Amino acid sequence: MTTVNFNNLGVIRKKLSKETLDKLNNYIKVKKQNWNKELVGQIDSSFFLEDKNNWFFENELLPCIQEYLDSCPKDGWIIPNTLNKNLPFKLESMWVNFQKKYEFNPFHTHSGLFSFVVWMKIPADYEKEKKLPFVKHANCAYPNTFQMFYINSLGRMCTYDCHLSPDDEGTMLFFTANRPHQVYPFYTSNKTRVSISGNVVLNSRIIKHA
Repeated sequence: MTTVNFNNLGVIRKKLSKETLDKLNNYIKVKKQNWNKELVGQIDSSFFLEDKNNWFFENELLPCIQEYLDSCPKDGWIIPNTLNKNLPFKLESMWVNFQKKYEFNPFHTHSGLFSFVVWMKIPADYEKEKKLPFVKHANCAYPNTFQMFYINSLGRMCTYDCHLSPDDEGTMLFFTANRPHQVYPFYTSNKTRVSISGNVVLNSRIIKHA
């Protein structure tokens, strides 16, 4: 008797180093123009961030890209092979989100090939939030949750739920940009949740020669 499990694409979860988090916090301190109009988030404020000297892209994102491509079930799932061999990746955009109590990010996807989210500050704890009177009797409790969607081999819509707590600060999720996801609100803290997101694309202006 043999069991065969069908392949699918998932997500990379990584705890970032203090050096990386210090870099990102410095990016936040010198944040650029307001980015709210570029996003679907129903949140207080978002700002564009500059990746100085491509440090974050080269030290954190490129290794994740390679790991993701190496783990793909087969070539061509993410990028047509001809493009993969001739066009380099680049960080198209990166921004910081400041999310307050009751605010949320509705169901959406990103542009590009890959996307990521880094939780910098998480003031609320899912374990406390799920005990709220209007949550505790529900058969699915999603306060303070980052939720991703995927289709299994039977065509069923499934979710990957990240129930957030302060322990998740400094964690990055790396995934395909077309992965649908949403962020539920939190209710038990008056402090601000801070996260960084961004998109990776193929740089069509540069062709790599063999």
